[in-house]
Amino acid sequence: MSASPVPVIADALPPGAGSRPHERSHRLLMLALALLALLAPLAAVPAAHATPPAVEVLDEAGVLGDPQAVEDRISAVSFREEVQLEVLILDSATQDVDTSDDRVLNDAVLAYARAEHPEWIDGDTWADGVVIVALDPVQRKLGTYAGDDVKLSDSGFEDVQDAMRDDAADGAWGDALEAGAQEYADLLGRPWWQSPGGILGAAVALVLVAIGAISALWRGAGVRHRVAEARAQHEDVRTRRRETEDAAARIPRDSSYGAAVLADVEDHRRSADEAERLAQQLPDRPGPLWGISPTTSRLGEDYEEAVGTADAADDTIINAAHLLGRSGDHRAAWQEERRPLDESLAAVEETILDSEVEEKGPSAAADALRATAREVAPELEQVSRDYLEGARTPDECLERLDELTARLATASSRLREEVIGARAEDRDEIELMRQAEPEKGFVSEFPSSVRERRQARHPGAYATDYSLSPVLWTGAWYGGATSALDTHRHPPASSSGSTSGYSGGGFSGAGSSSSF
Repeated sequence: MSASPVPVIADALPPGAGSRPHERSHRLLMLALALLALLAPLAAVPAAHATPPAVEVLDEAGVLGDPQAVEDRISAVSFREEVQLEVLILDSATQDVDTSDDRVLNDAVLAYARAEHPEWIDGDTWADGVVIVALDPVQRKLGTYAGDDVKLSDSGFEDVQDAMRDDAADGAWGDALEAGAQEYADLLGRPWWQSPGGILGAAVALVLVAIGAISALWRGAGVRHRVAEARAQHEDVRTRRRETEDAAARIPRDSSYGAAVLADVEDHRRSADEAERLAQQLPDRPGPLWGISPTTSRLGEDYEEAVGTADAADDTIINAAHLLGRSGDHRAAWQEERRPLDESLAAVEETILDSEVEEKGPSAAADALRATAREVAPELEQVSRDYLEGARTPDECLERLDELTARLATASSRLREEVIGARAEDRDEIELMRQAEPEKGFVSEFPSSVRERRQARHPGAYATDYSLSPVLWTGAWYGGATSALDTHRHPPASSSGSTSGYSGGGFSGAGSSSSF
């Protein structure tokens, strides 16, 4: 629906009005800039006495294509203190440790050090100056360990592992190790003014001063902008209200599809009346501070919502009158009803290809979906001719569209079950995939469709995963289901999942590990 053009009204206040709030906002902004000016030089101070570490890369798992190149890259990282940086890649299972224990990498690194590099150890701790960045590509673990003189806090060790996690998950082992070394260097011996604790006080002051003023002004500008758009939309609703009422009167009362739209008529009337009431409370020329207070912000939101509801409903009502009465632009209204089926028929081959069911050979479900599509396509053309030529009633034609949709839905469901059978490894994964939602961003609504309105009003009469375009829905479901399955099998680890300590006892070296 196109909005009627309206003149642009510049936000303005009479001379002198609102001067005190403006001055107060100006003072807050100047204070925030002053605090920022004080913090910036401190944050820019470089690390003192930058020292390249003594680096040793030990690829016991054999996953680095060029260990020397990785060692050269890590050697270029500058530390504030002298360290012996040991970069270790190993499969923990080779160290005679319990791989089911959350401390598996901690134990494996300790066992490896005792056997191969006892100089890393001093009694029951790691030796002074030693920093170990470890990665287990098989058990999918990351670890950081250090002597007491160069150790980080628990959260610091976790930060190093977090810095490595994304690259490790992608199998970019060298990048993960370099990121871990760089993060360790950034955190070790960091001046107080560059630490979160050191700048917290100044940051809090800056936020408290600036965030209130800036966010309030931003929020108010957003409210005023949306109100201006809603006013233009409201003019269109007013212009079409008589047409909408006339269309509502022409919708057959004995039509099962029309009954769902008649309920929208009441929604339209209530929303249109509410929009008129709220419009009376809006200022003719909202000033630059209007919309900041909770009262005016709420008024703007309520007005926008009322206008939007009325605007959406009038399209549906007018289209339904054309469709069910075969009047006006009924051909376009019918095209909107068949559009979901057209889109599904066009998506059959792409959906089968994306589902990968034919990668290892013929697929019975894919063949059945193709066969159903071939049957539905000519029947869709036939029912369209029946509607346009008046051979059947509009309700009979809409019921026929629903039947064709159901047939495609059944074939699509069979394809989904074949995908689930090929990918799921146990009952939990089967249920996970069956209950998966379409991938984010998929929209299956056809708001001006009479069949869509009937489904929305009577959802219990349809399957829970019903869509007017079932093949499109299945394609989007595949993306969502495979993503959910991948997350189920490889849940993202967080810093709070780090594990410290060693299972054998008697050793208390600093460090921890986590999964990726």
